[in-house]
Amino acid sequence: MSGIMDNIDIERIASQDLGEDALALLEAHRDNDDVVFFLARFAWQGELRNCVPILRAIAIDPGRGRYARIASARTVMTLGGADDIEELWAAIPSESPLDRRILAELVEHADPDEQTLLSLGKAIANLEPFERFSVTGLEQALHNLVDRLPIVRAGPVPQLLLRLVAIITPFLESEPYVERGECHVSEEYAWLMPIALHAVDRLVAARSPSALAPEALAIMRNMPALRFWGQGDVNEYREQLNANVPRWKELNDTLYWSSVAERRAFLESKDGKSLTDDWQVTFLHPFWGFAREDFDRVVEWIASRLLLDDRLVALSRAFTLYREHDRPEDWLGKLRTVCSDREELADRLNELLDPTPSPQVQKMEEEHREYERKREAEEAEQAQMRSEWVETLRANPGRVTQPEGLAPGEFSRDQYYLMMSARDENSAFDRGYTADWKSLEKEFGAAVAQAYRAAAITHWRHYEPALSSEGSEIGGTPYSLVFGMAGLAIEAAEEKSFPESLSPAEVERALRYITWELNGFPDWFETLYNAYPIQGLAAIRQELVWELEQRLSQREPHHILHDLVYHAPWLHQHTAPILHDWLTAHALIDDDGLRYAIVIMRAGSLPSAKLAALARQKIASAADADQHARWFALWVDADPAPAIDALEDRLTILAPEEASMFAQRFIVDLMGGRHGTGPRLDAFRTAVHLKTLYVLMHRFIVAEDDIERAGKGVYSPTLRDNAQEARNQLFSLLSEIPGRATYEAIAALAEEHPAKGHRSWMRSQARERAIKDADEPAWHDAKVWEITEAVLGD
Repeated sequence: MSGIMDNIDIERIASQDLGEDALALLEAHRDNDDVVFFLARFAWQGELRNCVPILRAIAIDPGRGRYARIASARTVMTLGGADDIEELWAAIPSESPLDRRILAELVEHADPDEQTLLSLGKAIANLEPFERFSVTGLEQALHNLVDRLPIVRAGPVPQLLLRLVAIITPFLESEPYVERGECHVSEEYAWLMPIALHAVDRLVAARSPSALAPEALAIMRNMPALRFWGQGDVNEYREQLNANVPRWKELNDTLYWSSVAERRAFLESKDGKSLTDDWQVTFLHPFWGFAREDFDRVVEWIASRLLLDDRLVALSRAFTLYREHDRPEDWLGKLRTVCSDREELADRLNELLDPTPSPQVQKMEEEHREYERKREAEEAEQAQMRSEWVETLRANPGRVTQPEGLAPGEFSRDQYYLMMSARDENSAFDRGYTADWKSLEKEFGAAVAQAYRAAAITHWRHYEPALSSEGSEIGGTPYSLVFGMAGLAIEAAEEKSFPESLSPAEVERALRYITWELNGFPDWFETLYNAYPIQGLAAIRQELVWELEQRLSQREPHHILHDLVYHAPWLHQHTAPILHDWLTAHALIDDDGLRYAIVIMRAGSLPSAKLAALARQKIASAADADQHARWFALWVDADPAPAIDALEDRLTILAPEEASMFAQRFIVDLMGGRHGTGPRLDAFRTAVHLKTLYVLMHRFIVAEDDIERAGKGVYSPTLRDNAQEARNQLFSLLSEIPGRATYEAIAALAEEHPAKGHRSWMRSQARERAIKDADEPAWHDAKVWEITEAVLGD
């Protein structure tokens, strides 16, 4: 029956009006698995809750067919009450062997809470054996669960991500281990390692103290070993630990020393040998790492560690840094000094400076050569398996478009591997990189490539991306989402009717994808927005207001505000009123958020009077005092005459050092520092206002205190560097304006400049301005008289 009507057909006809009919059919044909499979999907699509009791009984019956149970479980998990769901979790995890596909259904729709994790531990113990190339959906469901588990910032609430790791750990520690104990990960349960790593990666990215727990450290120690010894399908989750662990010094050093301690214990138990060099953990390519700036900290370990063996290990790490950074002479001096108080350290340093291969190193190199031979054989086997899989797809492309037993929006293993095969060199920068479906033709044939294209286009319509504004905590990017983005990119690029052919529901679904692009927004977003501006602006508003609220409470924000500034200037006019109204009603937000908001408002064609009024409101608020300089910059930009007077009043009442800092922040924000300010309104760009600002800034950003950087090598600009450059830029703007008013302003500076040493230069600039005005095209009589008066005086 499943071949007669697919999920999309069912979705079209499913209706609550048919609830009693569906229940009657279920009761009449409850023993027919094909009928149950169809009617369970019908009940799920039509939200027929009256069918839940009978489907619950079928879902927990081990004697029923797999797909009837999967469809029944999905309906109960999505439509059932708490008691219905609890009954499924009480019964199904106890089955042995437990069908991985049925557990995947429970996990995919489970609440991210501790009870789910406890039931999951029981279920894993009863699972049928793992088969690497078997399509079950369980691993993806577990990754999705990891993404849904909340990160607890503080307080007594349990950290569920760490709880999940603790539940998985006993399985990972069960023997036999991979590679004769060289890798302390269970052969049977190595498939769980990417799940645990995903949880740890989220903890590390959030700088949660739970990342320092023994269970989390064990995952970070063992994953490199698992990769090195060639076991486990670890490519389905690409973590950021190689970058994030070294940035977090406490975690980096804790992980390093725990790796040393674990390896030392293993060597002592194996042959009684100690560990005095870290090469036996380094060769595994661990997550910890050390850079040039860490050298002094590592040298300190040589002096401060209590055990001699630890001091020797620290010496090996310091010497590695010394060698990797071209053997700086002063570093060698530090090493000789710190090793001078212990003969064993001094001897080891001399050995490192004049090395000979040790038997241990030679043995390890031989073992690694053996590993390489073994790995080559495994790769050949995997290549054969891939070849067989490719031929299977070529013979049956329908597996790609209609995966057996999966609901719309779910993601099959075939689709995943095809998506990975469609990657290109832009994969690290663009979510739409998997849209190159034609690249599959060479290996898989045209039919499979077309099937991938059709499946991706269908998938985006049914997969529902999470939104931060709806309470979803966005951690990693699920591959199912990437597949949906590929489908959208394909359709937008290739279908001439896009986006006009989309239904209202499809427009809403497409707009849920817009915040997931790695850099800015998807290419198709502007086209979609122009076709459906009301829906598009509503989607932007929802995420933008949510982010502003997060910034208001100093929580870690999403990045739609940043992306609007740098990647969607075409949206500034539409989003500027939203930002203006929100800022009018709310107080302080973080400094970056305010900077982005002002850039958009300046560029968004808002009336200058509205911007000036907002700036005055914020300056009058004591709660926003830390950002007054930024608001003064906006006010001067929009309505300079009263704003400059008010600015001078503010600077005059401040203490000298405080006034100088205020002036520096103001002028950098007005003129733009290394971050830039985007477009300006430039109402202050008249000779009178520029001259007044120039004098005012010289009063509070004193020229005698300027920093001279010329000829002194590379440097990172400070606020003071940027401020003096911005102050001087005022004069550049002034001198570019032709006419008598400019000449008079510069001539006045020759008398009024706060830095007397600048006055003679100002006289020459006034003369140069007059000469430039004289070089303009032929003047009428009034112009000649105006310039004559300017040069000779009235």
